[in-house]
Amino acid sequence: MSASLSSSLKLRTVAPFWLEFLLDAALRAGVDLSGALVDLGISNDDLENPQSRIAMTVENQLLKQAMQKSGDPLFGLHMGEGIRPRFIGELGYASMSSATLGDAIELMIPFTKVTSECAQLRFEWRDKSLWLIWESDLEDLATYPARIDANFAGAITYGRWLIGKEMSPARVLFRHPPQGEEQEYQRIFRCEVAFEQPQNAIVLDASLLDLPLRDADPEMHKVARSRMQRAVTQYHARDNLLEQVRLEIQKRLQQGVPQLEPIADQLGIKPWTLRRQLRSENTDFSSLLEDERRRLACDWLLHSDRSVNQIALDLGYSEQSAFNRAFKRWFGVTPVHYREQQGSALSPDH
Repeated sequence: MSASLSSSLKLRTVAPFWLEFLLDAALRAGVDLSGALVDLGISNDDLENPQSRIAMTVENQLLKQAMQKSGDPLFGLHMGEGIRPRFIGELGYASMSSATLGDAIELMIPFTKVTSECAQLRFEWRDKSLWLIWESDLEDLATYPARIDANFAGAITYGRWLIGKEMSPARVLFRHPPQGEEQEYQRIFRCEVAFEQPQNAIVLDASLLDLPLRDADPEMHKVARSRMQRAVTQYHARDNLLEQVRLEIQKRLQQGVPQLEPIADQLGIKPWTLRRQLRSENTDFSSLLEDERRRLACDWLLHSDRSVNQIALDLGYSEQSAFNRAFKRWFGVTPVHYREQQGSALSPDH
């Protein structure tokens, strides 16, 4: 490994549930990595604390050992095949309870970096097909092909489980060459699989996005989606004061209008110090509160069945009319009109 690659790896982390996913796959392949965990300084507390982060230098060592000791050149592919909701953290229940496959995919996109800082996921529409594209600056890692194999096999296996049908993507494209027998890729993906391509991508026909999920549950989704969004905010807030304040606002909104003083106390700083630090970031507490209300209002109008009145109360407004005025100031339309006119971000027409 080059010095620059090694240095870059030291700055990256993964979530503990991703490490559990790896450890489970290793056990299924006959490899017990519990001793290696101890040697690398990882405790049970590290694995059980959802807020902890594991250094990618540690995760990479464990992945290399799993690949070597299992003797399986397709360890990553078979790791992905063993996906379970508990191995994807807060995304698990949020995606399970979504209404459609498209809704679940939309949740997955911002959550990818929370899982692992190895790659970024984005989407593109090309000729009415949705391209899910994984990009990374760590492709020179010896373990990188296994990571992509695991992510792709996991995404397809989990998607089939969500809809309760054996559907397949239109195509799967890999930048790397096959890591083992190509028919094993065919067995899992059941579609055209191409290697040494310009991009790592899963290509889905647009019709798949409207498929209903077998465990769709609007009430559970409301709770699970909030938890997932909080996990995303916690991830971004680790070294970012503004995100820490936004996270505290999120936590307090449904108990009333959040106030700066108790949030400053929670963050361990004086209220005047917090005001000064926010000013240095060219913002203030009222602006952050309004930003968070605006973001959550849009999300709940589009992705929940809460009434407009309930959304107003959940955002800390004393009555719906106050929320309506604020929303019209933000977007020039009423919340009801916004809900009726806006579609999913994954719609090919957006």
